[in-house]
Amino acid sequence: MLYRFLSLFVVALPAFSVDKEIVQLQRDMALLQDQIRTLQRSFDERLAVTHQLLNQNLEGSQRLSTSMAVLEKVVQGQEKVLVAPMANVNTRVDTLASQFLALRDAVEEMNSKLSKLQQQIVDIKNIVSTVPPPTAPTATSPAVLPQVQAETLFKNAVRDYQAGNFDLAGPQFADYVKLFGQTELAADAQYYLGEIFYQQKQYDDAVAAFDQVLERFPEGKRTADAQYKKGMALLRQGRRDAAAREFREVMRKFPRTTPAAAQSAEALRGLGLSPARSAPPKSSARK
Repeated sequence: MLYRFLSLFVVALPAFSVDKEIVQLQRDMALLQDQIRTLQRSFDERLAVTHQLLNQNLEGSQRLSTSMAVLEKVVQGQEKVLVAPMANVNTRVDTLASQFLALRDAVEEMNSKLSKLQQQIVDIKNIVSTVPPPTAPTATSPAVLPQVQAETLFKNAVRDYQAGNFDLAGPQFADYVKLFGQTELAADAQYYLGEIFYQQKQYDDAVAAFDQVLERFPEGKRTADAQYKKGMALLRQGRRDAAAREFREVMRKFPRTTPAAAQSAEALRGLGLSPARSAPPKSSARK
């Protein structure tokens, strides 16, 4: 009996040890499963938060894209609205720049004219200071003005004429003819007056000025040119017959080799007339 009890005890002892290990193993498994569930729950929560953040970022990106599209449309609309005003502004700026340059040139030209006028005033003062008292000169012995003043006045007038400043040159030539009408250059000054009127298309005044050259200086070096230019002024007025008479008169009085005669012949051909030289007037028969 005792032997059987001991046998059962010996057989039951290993079984009890095995059950204890199984229980411990089950307990560890349960603990491990609990940890896994905890980790799964934490992972799910973090995944949910991450998913939510991603959705928020995606919504934010979509809103940003929409805002950018709207802003781009607004900018494009503003560009279309501002293109015309900006073009007008650029045009105004260019116009103002051109006007400023023109104004600067006008100011410089005005300063140049003022300088010349000042010089003329000085010359006139010098001329006036050299004029004898009114009782000194007589009708047959006019006062003789210094030659240097005459040359200065004439040179200034020619310089202004060549520069195209006819408003300055004209009065200077007129003053020269008035003050120095007996000098050698008076015919040139009178001729230049006619040229200025001709250039300004004042043909009546040009004809009168050239007539003064022909009447006062009939043997001068400007006579042929003055008569030719008188014919051209008449032609510009449409007075063909009168112009042709002047051209033929130039060819009658002056050799063909002179420029005025050659120009007169060309003008006659332009009118469809023969440039044949007119025969000089016959002298009266001898008794």
